[in-house]
Amino acid sequence: MLTKVLADSLGGSSKTLMIVNVVPNSANLSETLSSLNFSSRARNAVLGLGNRDTIKKWRDIANDARKELYEKEKESQDLKQEVLGLKHSLKDANDQCVLLFNEVQKAWKVSYTLQSDLKSENIMLADKQKIEREQNAQLRNQVAQLLQLEQDQKVQIEQRDSTIQALQAKMKSIESRLSEALHSSEDRSALGSDLSNAKAIGDGMDSPPVTKKLEEELKKRDALIERLHEENEKLFDRLTEKASLAGSPKLSSPLSKGPLNVQSRDLVSRIDSRGHSMDVVPSSPALAADKTEGTVALVKSGSDKVKTTPAGEYLTSALNDFDPEQHDSLAAISDGANKLLMLVLAAVIKAGASREHEILAEIRDAVFSFVRKMEPQRVMDTMLVSRVRILYIRSLLARSPELQSIKVSPVENFLEKANTGRSRSSSRGSSPGRSPVRYVDEHIQGFRVNLKPEKKSKFSSVVSKIRGLDQDTPRQQVTAGKLREINEEAKSFAIGNKALAALFVHTPAGELQRQLRSWLAENFDFLSVLGDDASGGTTGQLELLSTAIMDGWMAGLGAAVPPNTDALGQLLSEYSKRVYSSQLQHLKDIAGTLASERAEDAAQVAKLRSALESVDHKRRKILQQIRSDVALLTLQDGGPPIQNPSTAAEDARLASLISLDGIVKQVKDIVRQSSMSTLSKSKKKQMLASLDELAERMPSLLDIDHPCAQRQIADARHVIQSIPEEDDHLQEQSHALKPSTDLGFGTETDVAQWNVLQFNTGATTPFIIKCGANSNSELVIKADAKIQEPKGGEVVRVVPRPSVLESMSLEEMKHVFSQLPEALSLLALARTADGTRARYSRLYRTLAMKVPSLRDLVGELEKGGVLKDVRS
Repeated sequence: MLTKVLADSLGGSSKTLMIVNVVPNSANLSETLSSLNFSSRARNAVLGLGNRDTIKKWRDIANDARKELYEKEKESQDLKQEVLGLKHSLKDANDQCVLLFNEVQKAWKVSYTLQSDLKSENIMLADKQKIEREQNAQLRNQVAQLLQLEQDQKVQIEQRDSTIQALQAKMKSIESRLSEALHSSEDRSALGSDLSNAKAIGDGMDSPPVTKKLEEELKKRDALIERLHEENEKLFDRLTEKASLAGSPKLSSPLSKGPLNVQSRDLVSRIDSRGHSMDVVPSSPALAADKTEGTVALVKSGSDKVKTTPAGEYLTSALNDFDPEQHDSLAAISDGANKLLMLVLAAVIKAGASREHEILAEIRDAVFSFVRKMEPQRVMDTMLVSRVRILYIRSLLARSPELQSIKVSPVENFLEKANTGRSRSSSRGSSPGRSPVRYVDEHIQGFRVNLKPEKKSKFSSVVSKIRGLDQDTPRQQVTAGKLREINEEAKSFAIGNKALAALFVHTPAGELQRQLRSWLAENFDFLSVLGDDASGGTTGQLELLSTAIMDGWMAGLGAAVPPNTDALGQLLSEYSKRVYSSQLQHLKDIAGTLASERAEDAAQVAKLRSALESVDHKRRKILQQIRSDVALLTLQDGGPPIQNPSTAAEDARLASLISLDGIVKQVKDIVRQSSMSTLSKSKKKQMLASLDELAERMPSLLDIDHPCAQRQIADARHVIQSIPEEDDHLQEQSHALKPSTDLGFGTETDVAQWNVLQFNTGATTPFIIKCGANSNSELVIKADAKIQEPKGGEVVRVVPRPSVLESMSLEEMKHVFSQLPEALSLLALARTADGTRARYSRLYRTLAMKVPSLRDLVGELEKGGVLKDVRS
């Protein structure tokens, strides 16, 4: 039993200590003997084979476990390092997010400050305008009173004048009757009584009181007229000052010509017309572009490089990389999309007015692609979409004069009272001095504003009567629910309304809200301007209602109704198409004008060809931009395509000018080759044949280009035929008989273009020779006179043809070369005369082939055997 228990602890390398308890009692003898035998066997026990395998097995298991522990510890260490790196990356990302959030916060603060400043400024301008209106009304009343007073004075003066004239006529009649009555004594008594009455009247008229009274009346009339003149001068000065501040044209002085009453009435009509024009078409610097000479501002093509900025690159990458599928919910998608739109607005605000167009152009494609991608999701804030769209449309307006002539309907045409139809009570809509304008859309459905005064109960009437309050003044409580209802109705009205979108684009927001408040004040007189009765505290009811309508319209204009985009996007597409059509038509008109011009000479041919090619290049660039314009791709309602005017006639004229230019250049080359005193028969015949070939190409030209080509060919033919001709061998002899002195300073050395050649002869400095051709198609060189004296100056010499050296000896050749630069002499001279001629022929060929205008001459000399080469 003990052996089994202690089997693993006995034998082998184990050390076993066994203590045996032996009792010397005889009763325990058997147990004592068995214990001693067992301890003896245990001391001599040896480890069996099975126990060794078990130990090895456990040792291997321990080693494997140790290795696995080491690998696990290493893997754990790697995971710790990776976790540490991820923590650093997360920290950097958090820092970047904090920075971006701070930038957005700053942009929001700036935007809020600007909005508050703009709102306060609008309020100040509204108050100022109200004061000016009151002042204008007072001035109108004063002018009317003065006009009425002047009219009354005129009527009184006319009555007095008529009385005086009647009395004078009566006196004349009485005097005539008196002269007739002198011959009659029987009528003397009657006439005496009449005469006494007439004299009494005449004495009354001529009495000092009457005269003094008339003089006083005349003085009063003059003083009144003078005062009216002064009042009109003051009115004119004040109106001129207002006109200069409002940017309207200056008025002419009302005292320059015409009667006083006509001037005053004309002045009042001008005031009304100016007030209407300023209300309908507000002045804007962006819409005051220069439109002189009917030029069209071309839109920047896609191939032009747009200036990039770090903010633009970041926004472009963020807009393009935004993926809705990476967000968990619609709220997260909406939050991410709206943040990107706010970043776009913040970037434009931060860029300022000077760089606004640059940043908009840089992120244009990315913004429109982003909006088109997110429209089906319906998660974007439509007010943000509207603000972004308006920025791009106004940027297009500022760069497109053809859009600045568009006039939109006033805000009154978009509003109407409930149960009464559209309001037409505004003076701006019925002013007689109004000039005709072209509206974007004449069929406009008005937005119905449903507001009614509050009806008081009998109890409240009794209480108001007891308190002494006015019971006849109804009040309107503009509650939050009513504002929300109006806002939703305004949003529904604005969805897909392109006419309203045009109103928002062409009218500044402050001016539009001012007009809206004015219409509400005119049609709902029970609304309060101040905030006593409003639910918003210090904000008046007019301000609350106008803001609710404006916000609803703005939100509706940015809402898309699939398959169509939002109203502002449709307007942008329409305006872009109009700009492209105008540009294409403008280029068509320019090309048509150029194609109808007749070319008289080669310079005009080249000029017309270059102009038509430039116009065609611009037209192709515009067509390429139309195909890649993202703003046009957002409209999916199958709108009319952009009309591309046909340019077949202009293309045909351009092809004709290209052919004509080639003919003119070939004629010039032929004339240049004939610029010498004599021509050989073969050369002359060849030139005339070339002219005949050019004349055969005339049918490829248009009729308008035939006269120019015929004139050029006829002039060249006349020049060639006027040159004397010689036999080929006589011409060579004439060249050979030229004295050597004529080869130097006595010939023409004017060269249009020099070509440089460098000859390496193994010396320390290479030989540099410049070669060209004069008007006589002769080879002219320019080089240093002496090689050892490079600073001694360059000399220009005409190089003789190789045929000149045909009958010369070596000494005569040296004499000829002595008049040429030393470098040419060293390159051409050899030991014998034949060697010199061969070397000079090769040198002449090398120099002449470098000059383009002499290559044909080299070919002719080779055919005639003039160029002698040892290798040939």
